[in-house]
Amino acid sequence: MSTNGNSGSAVVSRFESNEMMTEIAISDHERDRERDQVMAGNSRPATLTISQPFGPPRGETKSTEVNVSAVMTSPKTPIDAIREWSMSTYKCTKQMMNEKLGKCQRTVDVPLEGEIEKLRETQRRYSQILKICRDMMAMYSTVVQQQTLLYESLSDLALKETKSTDNCNDGSGSSLGADFRQNSDMLRQVAKNGEKLVLAMKFFCNNLSTLVNKTIEDTILTIKAYEHARLEFDAEKNSVANLLPAQAASAANTEKLIAVRAKYERLRDDVTVKMKFLEENKAKVMHKQLILFHNAFAAYASGNATALDTTLKQFSIKPGPQSWLEK
Repeated sequence: MSTNGNSGSAVVSRFESNEMMTEIAISDHERDRERDQVMAGNSRPATLTISQPFGPPRGETKSTEVNVSAVMTSPKTPIDAIREWSMSTYKCTKQMMNEKLGKCQRTVDVPLEGEIEKLRETQRRYSQILKICRDMMAMYSTVVQQQTLLYESLSDLALKETKSTDNCNDGSGSSLGADFRQNSDMLRQVAKNGEKLVLAMKFFCNNLSTLVNKTIEDTILTIKAYEHARLEFDAEKNSVANLLPAQAASAANTEKLIAVRAKYERLRDDVTVKMKFLEENKAKVMHKQLILFHNAFAAYASGNATALDTTLKQFSIKPGPQSWLEK
């Protein structure tokens, strides 16, 4: 009996060990199959979903999913950008034509429009003054060149001429060379003062050109941007007004109208501030330049070389180097 009991327990133990080996073999087989699936999945193209299979990492919230979806949202295509630009251009062109034909109203800021017209007139007049000053500077430069040539010729003749043997009416002798030298010295001084006047005029023209073509032009460019924003705002406003009430109250139309109105108001404030600073800058610049212009011409017309030199030093204008004859 004992022998049979021992043999039975041995059979049971053998049976249990066989089941364990079978389970281990099955688990190994399943693990190999899962590994093969993972390897096959890695070799395929990237078609996995964005969401993580085991949920978001610790510390992250649902905002991560929102950010991922926002990143994956495709931006506007070139076709959408062209379509939006075409619609905006069409609306602005239609608004411009209707304004010229008197078929629609436009947004008008009466005080600002008056200041803009004054600024355009100021730029036109200053441009005219700049053109005249440049022409006059070129004329004076030509005169100075001719005076320089003339006094050099007279100085050369003064060295070569001998004393004239002709007697004057009073019987005293006269030196023709001295007469040449006297006129040569006079023209040399006049030409020298003319060169200094040309330098002062050049300084005046350069500063006036900066004021007209840079300072005022920068404000004019802002005004043009403001006028385009006003046109775009009126075009969008009239376009929304012509829509049905349900379409006019849509989110897209409302947001677009609010955006163009904010742009219009921002540029209007920019124009107001720039025109204020421009007026102050213009007054300072022109006051200084007109003092230079007055003092330089007054000293040149009176032949006061000392006052002309003082004017050039006052405005830090350096005269050109002396010629070999002056040295």
